[in-house]
Amino acid sequence: MSIKTPTIAIRLLGFSAKEEETFSAVLAVARETGYSYTCLRTGCVQDPDMYIVNASNIKAIATLSDLNPGDAMPVLLIGKTDIDLPYQVMPKPIRWRNIFGILDELINKRELLLHTLAAHTINLTVHERRAHKRIDFDLTDPQVYQKMRDTPMAKGGILVVDKDTQFREYVAAIMDHYGITVTLAADERSSLMLDRNNQHALTLINTSTPDVDPYHLCDGLKKQNHGLKTSVIFLIDQSFDYKLGLAERVRCDGFLVKPLSRRVLLSTIRKYLHLFK
Repeated sequence: MSIKTPTIAIRLLGFSAKEEETFSAVLAVARETGYSYTCLRTGCVQDPDMYIVNASNIKAIATLSDLNPGDAMPVLLIGKTDIDLPYQVMPKPIRWRNIFGILDELINKRELLLHTLAAHTINLTVHERRAHKRIDFDLTDPQVYQKMRDTPMAKGGILVVDKDTQFREYVAAIMDHYGITVTLAADERSSLMLDRNNQHALTLINTSTPDVDPYHLCDGLKKQNHGLKTSVIFLIDQSFDYKLGLAERVRCDGFLVKPLSRRVLLSTIRKYLHLFK
């Protein structure tokens, strides 16, 4: 798989499917100047560069509070909210002609901050947090948090399911710094056999691998690692039909869209393996 630098990735929170389609279509328009933008699809585990949030959706506001983004993670609120939040607001109805100017300004401020932080040798892999007051409610069932705390993480490193060695070697070169083993499997049978012996903490399945049903393999890996915290992520092409309902049934953790940049790959691995150095 080839590697490339992504455009500005936006995570939408609290919008209907139709509204998300409108945002995606508008922001995908080619521009002669300014930044390029893309909206992350539901199920994509890539970290966003910014959020656009429906201010009238209480669950989205609660999610935003839990994320607690800082200045290095811009937020654009669409519509008014009764809660005083320190983010840029764009009123409804949306004036689509103006949205690029607002987004460009937010990203310009972000880039300036990141360059300033870099000049002071601050680790940029952890988002700078604001000191603002967080919303005093959480819509998540406490049992969900308890289950996450009680489940031990598998310790077997990373399994790459792919037809050739190129991507595995690329991941292995990155993980060498962390002392994490990266194993390659070319089919479902060898994937399950290797995982049975190693109990991998993270499996990356290239969905274009011949004779591999990623959903079936994911289901097998999850069942095989019952009682352990293990993550499975699909590496998909833009044309791949990611079936959200089926993915949820087999407990797939989500997907990344190929080609991958080093930044996206490393931030994802760090997130799922809890690596911070």
